[in-house]
Amino acid sequence: MKILVTGASGFIGSYLMKYLSRNHIVHGLSRSKKSQNVFQISLSDKQKLAKHMKKHKYNVVVHLAASLEESMPLDMFIKNCISTANILECCIETNVTKVIFSSSQLVYGKSEYLPIDEDHPVNPTSNYALSKLICEEICKMYHNTYGLPIQILRLSSVYGPGQSPKYIIPTMMINSINNKDIEINHYKNGLQLMDFVHVKDVCKAISLACKSKSKFGIYNIASGKPITANDIADKISQIIQIHTISTSIDRETNHLFYDISNAERELGFKPVVKLEKKILKEIYKSIVLKR
Repeated sequence: MKILVTGASGFIGSYLMKYLSRNHIVHGLSRSKKSQNVFQISLSDKQKLAKHMKKHKYNVVVHLAASLEESMPLDMFIKNCISTANILECCIETNVTKVIFSSSQLVYGKSEYLPIDEDHPVNPTSNYALSKLICEEICKMYHNTYGLPIQILRLSSVYGPGQSPKYIIPTMMINSINNKDIEINHYKNGLQLMDFVHVKDVCKAISLACKSKSKFGIYNIASGKPITANDIADKISQIIQIHTISTSIDRETNHLFYDISNAERELGFKPVVKLEKKILKEIYKSIVLKR
């Protein structure tokens, strides 16, 4: 199988390139990096994108690339929504047999019941989440119009070594290294239920979706196991001394964890990596090595 991965130099993309390369021919697209198997092509340049895809004749496209810049909604719309339409249009033109689209848990917005399944109402509350939902609708349009097989994966909170410092686990570790307090109230007084999935499990889910015979599907990709910020802080304290404080109590918290039974049944997905001491040590080591 010959696979094209957009966003190949990102956190998930860099893991996925290595994961898929074990059994497939894999090329990547990136705005910022270029290497032997990663091509520097803008997804907004449809002509150049189509030329590349016609030349290499891909079987599957995994679309991970996305802008997260909330303060620039027009730029986000172009990079996320227009680029998604460009990718799908090129897939039709070049006879790609399957597309995997990386969506987000954020399309759900505030939870109305738990665990959240794929039938839960969608109500995005950020520009990024809205752009992801629009992209999902664009995917549906291309599937309905052309019969293009598409799998939409709604990823929960992805974690692992090499993740951006702005996310909760590396933030807690970096603050601890710098002897700074961890303000648990930033995470709903530490009691908000969240759902974290390791990047290796995400790669496995994408690989399974690539091989799926389903013509169209929307799947939650998560651990299905709720955890709080307090739980994470306790686990991190096993490998590094931390000090947490709470300056306020937020009674109205939005709990988020997911029903993954559809992905288990239809894709054969079963997360195996647990958020435990060994995994946290790997993340901590990656942070220390960058300092």
